[in-house]
Amino acid sequence: MIKHHKRHVFWYQLVRTTIAGPSLRKYKFKTEMVPEMNEPYVMLANHLTEADMWMIMKATKKHTYFVTGEHLLRTWFGPILDWGIHPIPAPRGANHIKMVMDVMSRLREGYNVSFWPEGCRSFNGETLQVGLAIGKMIKAAKCALITYRTTGGYFVAPRWAYNFRKGQMYGEVRGVYSSEQLSKMTDQEVTDIINRDLYENAQRHQEELRYKYRGKNLAEGLENYLIICPECGSYDSMVSKGNHFECTCCHTDGIYDEYGQLIGDKLKFNNVYDWGEWQKKKFDEDLEDKGDDELLFKDTDLILYEVQQETHERHDLAKNQEMLIYKDRMEINGRIFRFSKIRFFSLLYFGKTVLFTTEEGYFGITGSHFHAWKIEKLYNRAVENSKKHIRG
Repeated sequence: MIKHHKRHVFWYQLVRTTIAGPSLRKYKFKTEMVPEMNEPYVMLANHLTEADMWMIMKATKKHTYFVTGEHLLRTWFGPILDWGIHPIPAPRGANHIKMVMDVMSRLREGYNVSFWPEGCRSFNGETLQVGLAIGKMIKAAKCALITYRTTGGYFVAPRWAYNFRKGQMYGEVRGVYSSEQLSKMTDQEVTDIINRDLYENAQRHQEELRYKYRGKNLAEGLENYLIICPECGSYDSMVSKGNHFECTCCHTDGIYDEYGQLIGDKLKFNNVYDWGEWQKKKFDEDLEDKGDDELLFKDTDLILYEVQQETHERHDLAKNQEMLIYKDRMEINGRIFRFSKIRFFSLLYFGKTVLFTTEEGYFGITGSHFHAWKIEKLYNRAVENSKKHIRG
């Protein structure tokens, strides 16, 4: 059994009643309650805001252990978090084998575990697809499964944005599956019901609901995601201030309003989702004719650091660095990181940080003006090309 479990239960209930509930009132959060189960369960939810843990606490009277990002344990409140609720750390951009083993261990000991299988929030509000590994883990754990979906959270806290907004959020229990039911399903069938139950397209939902999400500086941070101007095609040219955003090259501009809409006379898109979908295709088209040794991007004022997974300690290797970005690699501080050699990869903090694992170690690159979305696209292209080569 877990040492200090009673303390974890006490702090869970204390936080649930004194912090989670009151914190969610300003968002008019309403939820269905998670039913009592007579066996340990994994509760999976879609990931929309940094307040998602409060939502699960509000919906779940019985104690649950959380899987949280390992990077949270590197913050000043990391030791407090570990002492009080003892989460299972999941390193972003690194191997998750230990995390999976910890989840399985706690379930075997009779505890419940909750987490967000997407791993990170989507930039456009559409739920990210869960891979087969999650279905395999649920099946191997021989536990029950509860799926829980929240709506409205994307417009309260878009991943690219620096500020929370006030507006409607609600949660619903999408499915309750006993271990006996799951035992009759294949790994793929379990994965499919998870993806079905958790799926949400925030923009399409908002077009039906038309909720208001009020706040200050609504547009600030848009440039973290929308890095290509649809009017002139320039990269990393957008700036934002208050509710206003503008391309510094062609001066196409607009307003991000309380409904999450983009308002502007010359804008080709009236929402972030459609702009983002166009941007994905545009990025791929622009790269088609580029050679591996043709410089694509140059980012400056970056920090390269290494993380020790066992101790959660960060060690800065170099500051104020320039990074050259090519189709197949990143070059920074005399190091070459080839996308094909990166084993695990993830973005963090508004898309201003990239975490990744190579044979040399577990690294991070970050900067206040760094737009790492393009790095993620290049990495994903390398992964897909590798799969095609294997299939070929």
